[in-house]
Amino acid sequence: MSSGRRLAPQSVVRATNQLGYDMLAQLCADGIPSSGTVVSALSITIALAMLAGGADENNCTSLCTKLGLGNLDDLTTTLSQLQDTLIRASDGGPQFTIANAVFADKDAGIISTYIRYLERFDAHLDCSFTRLVDGTDQINGWISCQTNGLIPSMLSRQILAQANAVLVNALVFKAKWQEKFNPKNTVRDFPFHTSDCRTTTVEMMFLHQQEVLVSRNSDYTAACLPYESYDSSKWSFIACLPNEDKSVNDILPSIRRQCIPRNFHRTKLMRFGLPKFNLRTQESIASRLRELGYPISGTFPGIAAGFMVEHVIHSVAIVLDENGTEAAAATAVVLTRSRQKPLPSVVFDRPFVFLIVEQSTNVVVFTGVYSAP
Repeated sequence: MSSGRRLAPQSVVRATNQLGYDMLAQLCADGIPSSGTVVSALSITIALAMLAGGADENNCTSLCTKLGLGNLDDLTTTLSQLQDTLIRASDGGPQFTIANAVFADKDAGIISTYIRYLERFDAHLDCSFTRLVDGTDQINGWISCQTNGLIPSMLSRQILAQANAVLVNALVFKAKWQEKFNPKNTVRDFPFHTSDCRTTTVEMMFLHQQEVLVSRNSDYTAACLPYESYDSSKWSFIACLPNEDKSVNDILPSIRRQCIPRNFHRTKLMRFGLPKFNLRTQESIASRLRELGYPISGTFPGIAAGFMVEHVIHSVAIVLDENGTEAAAATAVVLTRSRQKPLPSVVFDRPFVFLIVEQSTNVVVFTGVYSAP
């Protein structure tokens, strides 16, 4: 994605960040999943922007507005510039890549104007499948390749069974800590207190008697760990620990309002501990997006006649250890051709009530129940 026109990306950044926090709050609303959960709002945003190019005029405007800008040209231009900025910010050390693709069956009838629209996303297009479901392994292989193997088998044959096309975004991030953890200091079975008042054990990495960027407020303590960089890029990992009288759900609204915790100060700590973890999650999020007001119902005639969203699958993997972090996300918008609903039937094949009425006077002349001959 590239464009010479410069637009301020703040509105798209705000909308993307809001989507991430709103989705995270939804996923945690009924209790934090046992091993945790993670969302890549940027991946979802790019996938929805690909979808927006096939919406009718009203839905396109509504979807673009939810994504941060009121029209398609401004949205795609701004997303392109934002992606270019993020990729350039990874030149000095971290790895950050984004890839997009559309897979469809031979008879999908993808409209030529939509194919041109996909050029804005540098999207790979493959319409070679007799049935899309038969390309499940190939599609998963593409996703796996674009996510460094962290997401190897995202889509099942069941998910693609009725599908005619799937829009896919994949992104990957990999970076080393600026201040690495010494594996010799990692404690293998360190107590970890879960949200449901249990105690389990984790591998806890430690820094001893070192300065760490710390920010404190009445809700939580935050630590900022910069990633190694050889230029002016500022990738970092921020962890927010609720105060002992607070829970994760208590502090999420505060973090959402602030967006990114601020006011970090270098603080020398006796010890700083962070769990080593490998977290993988996958969610079907179409209904959640609709609840959040994203207009993804109805048909998308700008892609192909009768296309509608059947599933939106979001998969994320993150590996955090003594050397750094590797994370990947993929979002798949699964499209199927709308099928005409069968005509309903009404058959009085069990006991029923009946009336004989004169409707101009509303007089019920007979009332009865029919049960059996």
